[in-house]
Amino acid sequence: MMRRALESLILRLAPDHRKKWARAMAAEMAVIENNREAVSFAMGCLIACCRFRLESNILQTGSSMVKDRFVVLTFISGVVAGLIGLAYLIVSGAPLTMVVVNGGAIVVGILLAPSVRLAARATDRVVTATALIGAFILLGTAIFGYAIEDARRWLLIGPFFIQTSLILLPLIAICFARVQNFRTVLAVCVAAFAMAAQPDRAMAAMLFVAVVIVGVMRANRLTVSAALFCAMTFAATLLLPDRLPAVPFVDQILWSAFDISLWVGLALWAGCLLLVCPIAFVPKAERSTLHYVFASCWLTLIAAAAMGAYPTPIVGYGASAIIGYFLSLIFLQPRARGRMAVGDVPTDLSESEKTISPLRNSPASFAI
Repeated sequence: MMRRALESLILRLAPDHRKKWARAMAAEMAVIENNREAVSFAMGCLIACCRFRLESNILQTGSSMVKDRFVVLTFISGVVAGLIGLAYLIVSGAPLTMVVVNGGAIVVGILLAPSVRLAARATDRVVTATALIGAFILLGTAIFGYAIEDARRWLLIGPFFIQTSLILLPLIAICFARVQNFRTVLAVCVAAFAMAAQPDRAMAAMLFVAVVIVGVMRANRLTVSAALFCAMTFAATLLLPDRLPAVPFVDQILWSAFDISLWVGLALWAGCLLLVCPIAFVPKAERSTLHYVFASCWLTLIAAAAMGAYPTPIVGYGASAIIGYFLSLIFLQPRARGRMAVGDVPTDLSESEKTISPLRNSPASFAI
């Protein structure tokens, strides 16, 4: 009786385009002799049916953004993680300016959401141009940017110190995962050189991991060459001194938050995990290079923040990481119709005195 009821429920819940699957699952359940195993199998099928039904309802809205559940989940995860970061800043006694800056960055990120619908229509030329522009901005930062303790990672725009790598490097990695041609490889190499020149070990590691993933999943001479160059620049950052001290509410907060409360510490770790967990909700057979690259970018930054004095993305103070997270969603949604990336060669499918830090001493300037 229980089997018949579950079978009827599976067939009823499954949307029209999943009816064949539902009938196959019902037939498979019928041949399972053990009732406990059959019920367990049926419950798994029911969960899948609920997911299929939810996806079917979402697709009927017609919004380009919500057609990709990974994009939806990453957007929601970013907002929730950002709110966790705001709560941490409030309970830890951070200055009000930090709360305002992070809150403003979350609003900017939400306003960027409509841009996601452009991703499916973006051409290889647009993606390539975006990567190149971002890479040369990073190089300009490494040459002309503001230096603190010999690290030149910031641009001073008005009263704000902007860490351009946190904004642009995840976007460049996504662009490279989507399109591999000579110009995107050039963009990656320029960005990697900029990270070595700044120097910035965390961001260099992030780019290296992302490019290696592309090189493994879309192996050709361009992607492998880019991975080798990123390996050399990352190695260079390990040899260069990194004397930047930890900044309160920015660096090493994944551990110091436990001094406030066990729940505050756990909340920050949960917020970090939210940034990388959306990939777990994408079936393995449907995961693309874009999915793995996006998750690896933020996982690498979280690992760097846990191991050294590097900014903790989203949940710590810093608008640059928040904006960079939402900005990288623009090209995260794959094109509706795949085609070959057009490049110059055949490629795979695209898809000394101490500096007094103004970050602490200038009331008119804010690092974001």
